[in-house]
Amino acid sequence: MKLSRVLVPTAIVGALLLSGCSAGGGAGKDGSGDACLPSGSVSDSIKVKGDVGVDLEITSKVPVKANELERTVMTAGEGDVIKDGQTVEVAMTMFNGKTGEALQQQPEAPMPFTQGSLLGWADEAFRCAVPGQKVAMTASFDKMYEGMDPAEMQLTDITKDDAIVVVMEFGKIEKTKGEPGTLEPGDLLKKAEGKAVAAPEGFPTVKLDADGKPEITMPEGVDAPGELSVATLIEGDGEVVEPGDRVYVHYKGVIWRTGEEFDSSWSRGEPIPFRTNEVIPGFTKALEGQKVGSQIISVVPAEDGGYGAAQLEGMGHQPDDVMVFVLDILGTVHSE
Repeated sequence: MKLSRVLVPTAIVGALLLSGCSAGGGAGKDGSGDACLPSGSVSDSIKVKGDVGVDLEITSKVPVKANELERTVMTAGEGDVIKDGQTVEVAMTMFNGKTGEALQQQPEAPMPFTQGSLLGWADEAFRCAVPGQKVAMTASFDKMYEGMDPAEMQLTDITKDDAIVVVMEFGKIEKTKGEPGTLEPGDLLKKAEGKAVAAPEGFPTVKLDADGKPEITMPEGVDAPGELSVATLIEGDGEVVEPGDRVYVHYKGVIWRTGEEFDSSWSRGEPIPFRTNEVIPGFTKALEGQKVGSQIISVVPAEDGGYGAAQLEGMGHQPDDVMVFVLDILGTVHSE
């Protein structure tokens, strides 16, 4: 359930005015005074339409031929460049440069930045970010992911020599909160508890066994929604989950089309802890602002809060499958 299997390593769960960064180039300096990665003819050639992280499309010529890493500022933005230890809101779309196909659409989400902690190409994008800036990054797969194989990342129709194109759009930058603490098993609820709430019409129905494990049934004759849909099934009365909290969750995930369970902490016998900014938006939006003790249902299309069609297909599902999660919030620890 990591925020992005492609953007950051699994261990990573994410001032100067950038006056030199005008659209169409990669000049400027980062928060340490080092020069930003320069642009090149390949990154300069990238043209797109749509919203980054949602429905962005490449409109310039494909296939894209790229080798070395290049960075072009498509929209300059304004304000102070990000500093080490700050968090930035970022939306991202990653493309297969050979076909122009979107491999991943990642809607805006907060990402903590510590220089050197991200993959090299992502570090080059983040270290010169300013609010409102949009950048295009280009390189061969091998340059972006040295030593890795596309198949390891569940990417199909890509070789190590093919180009990867990444477009990022940066939003608000603020100080990163401290790492939240942890809870012991005895500090957690065993299951959701509180006031039952009827789900909106068209949502799957959920029945619980004696231990609280959910059984999820899709409504007959109802098509899966095309947009991320979240509803409360049990309203708890505990602490409110805040952005960046470490939450402890029991969850079950099924595919709408088949009802097949594909992931479940209940089946593994213990809840899972994670920070709300480390997971797919379909989890983040289901948890932040909710109270401990609540049970939430989140219906997650691939391209709106999910993994994206390519990664979903790589997981053995159909590219347009919709995931349904039922989540019990058992505990939370706020960031310091």
